[in-house]
Amino acid sequence: MTHAQKLDHLLNVLYETVLEPVRLNEAVELCFRYAGGVDGHISTFTKNFHPKSMVSGTTGIWVDFQVNSADYFSHYSSVDPRLKLLREKALHEWSCCHHYFEQKFVDHNEFYQDCYLSQGLRYAMSALINNEEGHSYLVVQRAIGQQPFSPANQLAAQRFSGHLQRVLRLQKHTENLHAKVELGATAIDSLSFSMLMVDGKGVILHLNADAEGLLNNPVSGLTATAGRLSGTNPASKNRLASLITGATGYPALGGAMFLNRERTLQVFIIPLPAASHLVIDWQIPLALVCVMSVDKKLSALELIGQLYDLSPKEKLIASVLLSGRSLDQYALQNSVSMHTVRSHLKNLFEKTGTHSQLELVALLSRITPIIN
Repeated sequence: MTHAQKLDHLLNVLYETVLEPVRLNEAVELCFRYAGGVDGHISTFTKNFHPKSMVSGTTGIWVDFQVNSADYFSHYSSVDPRLKLLREKALHEWSCCHHYFEQKFVDHNEFYQDCYLSQGLRYAMSALINNEEGHSYLVVQRAIGQQPFSPANQLAAQRFSGHLQRVLRLQKHTENLHAKVELGATAIDSLSFSMLMVDGKGVILHLNADAEGLLNNPVSGLTATAGRLSGTNPASKNRLASLITGATGYPALGGAMFLNRERTLQVFIIPLPAASHLVIDWQIPLALVCVMSVDKKLSALELIGQLYDLSPKEKLIASVLLSGRSLDQYALQNSVSMHTVRSHLKNLFEKTGTHSQLELVALLSRITPIIN
């Protein structure tokens, strides 16, 4: 395999780890071998440089140091002279230990004598490869008896260093994405009526069991063609598309319509801001499509509570804001401390993905009550 082919293979495996994190150790091994090492690992520390995790390219073992202990992280990391040096280096600035620590230093240093050399290792080439939510370092190592790392080895490491950073960030992004998808799916699945999540073109991103049954019913008035939600007749098709466009536009506006001629089924289109917990991290506004029988009654506040899993106290604060009253006035009239009120308000912000009272009220006001 040529040098260029090795790099292509390395980068392919790196980016495949975004969807297959279990292959990260394989990617780490390819990285340190491409850079001329015999061993290597990624060590991650918190922003305050407390040990967090390590993945080894040779053993394939991912160690979480928040729940596990290891000699290096429990003691030797605090006396590792290379780590202190790396803290002063810029992102992707590869440094070789022999440029800073002479043999005389190594012969009398606790870390080298008691930890590093005892593992059969002698030289290290390291760099900060990611500084998002902590500090992640790739350490490439050579054994006792081998030559120190050369400028050519440093150049080789530079070729994949930026890609490795992007991969680690993509992994984190994907992990957050999956968490948000799961949260959104759980919230929708728990509702006792038909609910779908769609984008501005009506593409169905998630639906609960009730909605799936509705779409499989030919007389329901709704259908899904090529994954897009649509009405079964031209009038309802156009009206539904218009409401979805309005709910995912700016400003986002909710709306409602009857689904069938008998006017027994109502459809409510509820806008969701891009910051909502129910929105997958695609950076686009989405809408909830709720289908209910006219004999069901659900107030806007009850619907809000179900969608965002609000506690009774949080719903009460939401109702105060919707009524136009100030929270200071509510606290005074009900002998509630403002500290408690602010705590409930903070929870409302977090659960609805909003950041201010104005933004919260705007979101709550757009949710249409479901009543007769």
